[in-house]
Amino acid sequence: QTINKQSTCRVITATPEMEGVPQHSLDIDIDFERADQAATVWVGEGHFVDQSWLRGDGEDEEEVAVTPTRPALLHTFHRYPSGPEEGISIAHSQHPFVAMMYLLSHAEPNSEVYMSAPYLTDFKVIDQLCHFANEGLQIFVLLGPVTWNIESLDDFVGYDELRRQAVARLHIKRFGRDDGTTHAAFAHSKAIVTTCGAMVGSYNYTVAARTRHHEHGVLLEPNQAEGLAGELSILWKSVSKEIEISKKVRKTAAPGGAENNPYAKKAKK
Repeated sequence: QTINKQSTCRVITATPEMEGVPQHSLDIDIDFERADQAATVWVGEGHFVDQSWLRGDGEDEEEVAVTPTRPALLHTFHRYPSGPEEGISIAHSQHPFVAMMYLLSHAEPNSEVYMSAPYLTDFKVIDQLCHFANEGLQIFVLLGPVTWNIESLDDFVGYDELRRQAVARLHIKRFGRDDGTTHAAFAHSKAIVTTCGAMVGSYNYTVAARTRHHEHGVLLEPNQAEGLAGELSILWKSVSKEIEISKKVRKTAAPGGAENNPYAKKAKK
């Protein structure tokens, strides 16, 4: 029910009881030495933003072993029952964010990753994508056309040149126009595919999806996701230009004084 804090561990939790839904679990290895990095600069294997959410509720250090099953049911239903975080989703082995971590961390070195993301606004997701791109994965993101996505990437980069360089390692293209003509169809195409499998489902890469919304998904083995990477590759290549995110420029305040004030009375000569 919780995530073990040792540096590399297997984390398992049962699906909430739902009538007619089989109970599924999966083995996921996570390097918590990385998750503990909360620095705002790139340091070795560190991250730009705090990833301590991956620790789960932290109440039980005991590892629970459950035989993995594929396809595996993913969900965001495991939540804090009380306290200041009541109702907020807890990181657990069937959470879509943790499944995304599994797919990225178990992908073959320097391999290609394809991701379709109608929304990509969660800084923890952007940070993980930058991290694994820095590790050598070639990550191709087909991004939804909404302006909010670009604004979130701009805010993630901010004034930091290292963050700008990290985002530049991602291959991102916007699909469609932000006028409802293509976004409506693309909004249901949420997937991430690596050499060790794929995740498809309702999960948007937003803070709300990770912590508040009721999301579902399925984690597939590579042979169960055949053709999906190819389809996303074709779609990604059909868009002409990758986006570029620049760091923000601090505005220099104008010097004070009446000579720079257009409303000041001019001195008589």
